[in-house]
Amino acid sequence: MLGLRSRQVDVVLADVSLTRPDPVQFTRAVLAKSPKTAVVLVGTMDPRCAAASVAVGARGVVRGGETTEDLVVALTQAIMLVCPRRRVVAGAATNASALPRQRGPRGLTERELQVLRGMSEGKSNAEIGRDLFVSEDTVKTHARRLFRKLGARDRAHAVAEAFRGGIVQ
Repeated sequence: MLGLRSRQVDVVLADVSLTRPDPVQFTRAVLAKSPKTAVVLVGTMDPRCAAASVAVGARGVVRGGETTEDLVVALTQAIMLVCPRRRVVAGAATNASALPRQRGPRGLTERELQVLRGMSEGKSNAEIGRDLFVSEDTVKTHARRLFRKLGARDRAHAVAEAFRGGIVQ
């Protein structure tokens, strides 16, 4: 199976359609032959089956879309599941701990600025999260912090302050 007999494999990134009829058994089989391998399934599958795959050892299931752009997002999310201490920037993985934390206008972090830019473009928290490869809850946390730093009471007020202050254009 996948050359696992002849060498150690660090990551198996598998299209869900190739693991059918049983993605759970596929995950078990990979891990039985190579226990240290990170298994990430990509594609659409029943949530119960996805949960069962994770329960037997898959690192995660990343829902893939129908377009090339959706596939790139799904693959990037898969890479981030396997390498949580790395950050993907313009298609290249870089060590996040090696990058200095720089503060922008009014003490906003780069991530807070990214969230603010998303808000200024009219994106929802979920859309911003997908763009930044973070959860919606993480976006909400960044939003609360930037509201506090800008003295804003809500999204509209934060965006207005950002435009007035020249933080976004």
